Amino acid sequence: MNYFSPKEAAERYAKSRPDFHYHTIHEITKYLKLHSKIENALDVACGTGLSTKALLQISNNVYGTDASEEMLLHALNQDEITYSKALAENQPFEAYFFDIITVSSGVHWFNIDAFLEESIRMLKKKSWLIIYDNFFTGETIENKDLKKWYTSVYQLKFPAPPRNNAYEWTQINMKSKGFQYNKMYTFKNEVQMNLKDLIAYFTTQSNITYAVENTEMTYQEIETWLQNELILFFNSENQKITILFSNWIKFLQKI
Repeated sequence: MNYFSPKEAAERYAKSRPDFHYHTIHEITKYLKLHSKIENALDVACGTGLSTKALLQISNNVYGTDASEEMLLHALNQDEITYSKALAENQPFEAYFFDIITVSSGVHWFNIDAFLEESIRMLKKKSWLIIYDNFFTGETIENKDLKKWYTSVYQLKFPAPPRNNAYEWTQINMKSKGFQYNKMYTFKNEVQMNLKDLIAYFTTQSNITYAVENTEMTYQEIETWLQNELILFFNSENQKITILFSNWIKFLQKI
């Protein structure tokens, strides 16, 4: 199942996902020592384009692909970015075309070996595949108890659907795929959210889409449950707390 194909899932994603991808692009720019824009960049599994539009900072030509037509209907900056529907493992581009390929919070849904082979085909020599993730852990500045609730209550009630989290991102394995694994870099993104914002964000997670699509609960029932659970971590509905989203970046260079 593609958890990003349902119409309402895409609408919620477009409306309620936090936009901090420019932080990641800033880190990429520093690491690669980019002093001018590259020619061509591709964002695979681009969703509604939050991660794609961030590439406009560093590339003259930006492309985004996603397997979900509904996500692409909400894609951002369509006058500046070329979007197309495609599976990660089968991209509609010529060989040796891209200077950078990025994947944000999506590689765990791929056939990773097939995707790496396709990336090697599309990348220029010595060019970069950059895989990164922004994810919620429940960590906040104001209330440490939210993290405990997230793991002991939320994730038990709404477990994450199966994904490929066991892939071997090792130097030896990457070399066999045609890449030099240069570095994994970690940091945190601070996002201000009130109760309504946090509830809306949760309903964009694949955990919730899975529950809805399997008719376990409706979005409205889930929102009510989240309201009752999360109000305990806010002094008022309008109070904003600082959510610390974790972020990692893997830098893979084509040999």
